[in-house]
Amino acid sequence: MKELRAEPLSPIDAATLWPQLHRLGCEVVASRGGEHLLLAAGLATTGLAKLPRLPRTMVIGYRRGLSYRGVLVARALARGRAWEAVSLRLAREGDGEVVRELIAAANIHAAARGGLRLFFRLPVESPHRDAVRAAGLVPYLRERLFAPPARRIEPGATPVRQGTRKDRAGVFRLYCRAVPEGVRRMEAASGAEWRAVYDSYDCEREFVMACEGRVTLWLGIGEREARLLVDPGAEREAVRQLGVRLAAAFMPRQGHLVLPDFEDALAEAATVAGFVPAGEREVFVRRLARVVPLPETKSVPASAVVTR
Repeated sequence: MKELRAEPLSPIDAATLWPQLHRLGCEVVASRGGEHLLLAAGLATTGLAKLPRLPRTMVIGYRRGLSYRGVLVARALARGRAWEAVSLRLAREGDGEVVRELIAAANIHAAARGGLRLFFRLPVESPHRDAVRAAGLVPYLRERLFAPPARRIEPGATPVRQGTRKDRAGVFRLYCRAVPEGVRRMEAASGAEWRAVYDSYDCEREFVMACEGRVTLWLGIGEREARLLVDPGAEREAVRQLGVRLAAAFMPRQGHLVLPDFEDALAEAATVAGFVPAGEREVFVRRLARVVPLPETKSVPASAVVTR
């Protein structure tokens, strides 16, 4: 057994990471508050893991003893159907070997827990891109981040209403109309897979607009990010402008509006409304093999053996 290895940490080991986080100062990806998930993993040792808002986590460390060279935190989406890497920290900047080993271990253990996909978001032009590709992940989408306008925009009277759970099916159909087939094939070809993608958005508030019995606009707002889907049908320009005004009015001031790279017109509408480009990131995914345990062998009495 190698002394240096990437392996899942027990909840107790994950809790002991707090005093060592200052040594893991290089953030490869830390856009979703991975430190809070480390705390959640530590709380699991106290029996508080049954709290409704406590997510399932997987903490993987690359270490020798208690000396860590890197830590990856992933969380479960759609009750473990998929996993998303939300934080990856290194002790040394540019340590591609550790990045590759951590993601490779995450692939194995996410599949062992029933996951079918592993998602990973990385800033564009990151020096760790080759290491992520070497671990088996494939890029399929770029996301553009926009900071909200300096002055809050009032949307005025609109036909938009608060979204509910009953709107989920309509939002998925809107997703199928608005997102290219190549992207849907990689992340969500079915409604069950869409639930994992939806969970990754971390929506705390939702707004929808329905027209002729179908959802034509959806805005999901989380603690740090906002997402927008617009039906590619008639009067789309007016719907785009309404969507970005709603985002400017309700999204957090320190958050970002996330738009995919195939939505050039929507990005232009956001810029006209006062949103400021704040960078891009690349989305990677790996389809994981389903792990099916072999059936247990049973002893057969000698009398049951048929001989010729």
